Amino acid sequence: MEQMEEFPQDPDVKGENDAVAMKKEFRLFSSICIIVGSIVGSGIFISPKGVLYYSGSVGTALIVWAACGIIALLGALCYAELGSSFPKSGADYTYMNEAFGPFVAYLELWVSVIIVSPATIAIVSQTFAVYVIVPFYPDCVPPSWVVILVSEACIICVYTYNCVTVRGAAWVQNICTVFKVLGLGIIILVGVVRLCQGETQYLNFEGPGTNVFRLSLAFFNGLYSYMGWSILNAVTEEMNNPKRDFPIAVSFSMITITIIYVMANISYFTVMSPMEVLQSPAVAVTFGDQVLGNFAWLMPVTVALSTFGSNNGSVLGFSRLVFVAARDGMLPDLLSMVNIRYNTPMPAIISGMILSIIYGLYPDVGVLVNYTGFAYWLFVGIVVTGLLWLRYKQPNRERPFKVPIGIAIFFALFCYFLVFLSIFIATMEAVIGTVIFLTGIPVYFYGVVWKSKPRWLKNILDTGLRCGQKIMLVVRQEKKTY
Repeated sequence: MEQMEEFPQDPDVKGENDAVAMKKEFRLFSSICIIVGSIVGSGIFISPKGVLYYSGSVGTALIVWAACGIIALLGALCYAELGSSFPKSGADYTYMNEAFGPFVAYLELWVSVIIVSPATIAIVSQTFAVYVIVPFYPDCVPPSWVVILVSEACIICVYTYNCVTVRGAAWVQNICTVFKVLGLGIIILVGVVRLCQGETQYLNFEGPGTNVFRLSLAFFNGLYSYMGWSILNAVTEEMNNPKRDFPIAVSFSMITITIIYVMANISYFTVMSPMEVLQSPAVAVTFGDQVLGNFAWLMPVTVALSTFGSNNGSVLGFSRLVFVAARDGMLPDLLSMVNIRYNTPMPAIISGMILSIIYGLYPDVGVLVNYTGFAYWLFVGIVVTGLLWLRYKQPNRERPFKVPIGIAIFFALFCYFLVFLSIFIATMEAVIGTVIFLTGIPVYFYGVVWKSKPRWLKNILDTGLRCGQKIMLVVRQEKKTY
């Protein structure tokens, strides 16, 4: 293969400590904000009604919300052990690769990179667009083309500043997280006042009741709102002190989120009846309209900031996943390179932006995510099973934090139960999702296994690599960050 062309170091970059490599920008507070900001998206503001519908009563729904938070905390602690033991970015892909080899890891990588992550960013951007432009269309539904334009602008904005600054992306995450927590704080404060006034008529166990199957669906819906605890594992190499910060960040974040979710739901029911919650297209907005008066506009603004911050965290996680996988030889070499001026994985970020822009052009892109949704819990279960296997496979590895083995076993079994449940309730989506997984197999054998590609194909790939380097001013990372 022809020698890859290298670029001169940026004139402002000097010394070993300033080599072309991603910097350790995330301290403890930023780590907490990444987790909270990524998990607390639009769900708790817009549609917490799935849990209520399947729980059968307000009291049972509140118990489910609290129990889901505890279960999510157990899962996050398992990931804290992996993150502090393996100081390498990439999250699920990295741990699957370490435990079970490249083939299993590649299938997870394929679905996440090609569909789930960029499509989810497009969906959240569309939600952001709706809440930004609603004030300009007070008496009608905003035109779909306006929603698409604003959502595409959101996608380009988030990806672009992630290309030029890691520290700036961390600050955006911190600011958005603070404002969304303040917005939820307003909801909770109103709820506390209403409780002191005796508004507890809806906080009871009255209702149509539930059964084991419906209660399982309530947990399935509730846990969806806690998804995202592994986002910190995607940026491990950029954490200032992962061995110390991982267990602290995940524990504090998940406990805080659980308290916020339960208190926010209690507050909703001090103002709105269960039927009003089930019928509302955006619970927080309806809540604001009823109790905030002239300040009702705070709720749409909070939802917009919440979705924007959630997308920022998703872009951070997605780009590092692509970067690490390419560095391991699972994706094109260009995606493993770092910009010489900004020290960001620019090619990985731009690849995600292109996919998200394409998905954002279609209003029903959520269908694709639904097809692969059952795999989320499958992959999480495999990762936690991998944790158990790695304890046996690598008993002497340093583990600054170890989760009790009973917790890991329980959580892995619980994940597999959710996989069975999701296949049972959405069999066709699971079949289509499986077909999507299988499309990654020929790509794996072409891109990863097939090493003896013909010279003419290698020349084409090398030419494309050099062109990409020149356009984006990127080189391979000059030193390891893990």
